[in-house]
Amino acid sequence: MGICEYVFLYGGEWELEMTRITDRSIWNETIKELRAVMPKPAAHEKATDMLLSLHGAMHSAKMDAAISWSYEDEVLDDMPEMAFRRIPKPGVNSVAWHIYHSTRIEDIAMNTLAAGRTQLYDEGWSGRLNIPFRDTGNGMNDDKLRRLSSELDFAAIRDYRTAVGRRTREIIASLQPGDYKRKVDHARIKQVEDQEDVVPEAHWLLDYWGNLTVSGLFLMPATRHLIVHLNKAQKLKK
Repeated sequence: MGICEYVFLYGGEWELEMTRITDRSIWNETIKELRAVMPKPAAHEKATDMLLSLHGAMHSAKMDAAISWSYEDEVLDDMPEMAFRRIPKPGVNSVAWHIYHSTRIEDIAMNTLAAGRTQLYDEGWSGRLNIPFRDTGNGMNDDKLRRLSSELDFAAIRDYRTAVGRRTREIIASLQPGDYKRKVDHARIKQVEDQEDVVPEAHWLLDYWGNLTVSGLFLMPATRHLIVHLNKAQKLKK
């Protein structure tokens, strides 16, 4: 399976149904519709329901009882720890890196940038992950990649990911009509830089985030970015 696709049926609320096809058209069309409705205050509830459904499928079913199927669980539940840590060849990231990277991006983008809240990483998770890194992993050299891949706590990273996902859903639920159109506060971009969440070699990421609205943060770090890295993890698994 190259990608997991989703069909949304509207009948008072958005309901997630899974179809396992190789065509990306359904996912892309859903993202396109979501992008169109998010800026419209009158469509706030519909956009929020769609966003929660897309986001939920990218996290473990442990995150929310409403999740009927999880791409994360499909990729990771039966993965041997050795496969999780394996670096296939120089220049290719491990599954461990993909899961760490996409989770840190979500934590940073949702908490610091979208909500102005403390990252979960700074609420006790830094020690539990068992690695000396806090940045997104962009620009990581081979030595750091080997260390992350060998030392990252296998169980803790999934628990951290679940906690990050739950917090994202709290933030989504707290948004008010019109909030999706809000620009990212550049003081929060500076905060991310000061906290060294992004290394200097990846400064382009700060520029990218600084040009987004809140809807852009949810459309990439909380949905599309997650599926990109789960797809890569799935390929490495095979």
